[in-house]
Amino acid sequence: MILFLDYDGVLHDCGSTTQDLFRHAPRFSAVLRDHPHIEVVVSSDWRKGAGSVAELAAYFELDVRHRFVGLTGIDNGAMQLRRRERECWEWLCTHGREHERWIAIDDSPDNFGQDLPGAGAVLFTDPGAGLDAEAAAILRAMIVESTPTARFCYDRASLRGWALWSGS
Repeated sequence: MILFLDYDGVLHDCGSTTQDLFRHAPRFSAVLRDHPHIEVVVSSDWRKGAGSVAELAAYFELDVRHRFVGLTGIDNGAMQLRRRERECWEWLCTHGREHERWIAIDDSPDNFGQDLPGAGAVLFTDPGAGLDAEAAAILRAMIVESTPTARFCYDRASLRGWALWSGS
């Protein structure tokens, strides 16, 4: 299984101060330890300024850094809706892994649609909370489900205005 990982709004709250950056990294590392078959691909905008996947894995505990196996490409197309979904799918296809289960962890519903390609699912974290205990519990459940679906870590009524999810 592959987890596509966003950083802002997942590993820390959006708008976090420097001392609060990556405050949820230990919680994410614990999930990885409990599921040794999982690999991580960074899909965060942090990849734009990174020199390597190792540089972005360095924010995590040493024993899980080897599980970070790649960075998605950057879709510079004009269409912003579902941009991250396209980047994840391109990574899977490029690496011959389009038949594997995957879960994206992101805070923006506009980055993914309801009809994900392949065996994909997405966990939307609350950008103001990130991967808190509730979100981590949902992620753990999604990992063991045979066919996980999109999950939200906040009230979906707050999605008014999100083009891809407002009618669901």
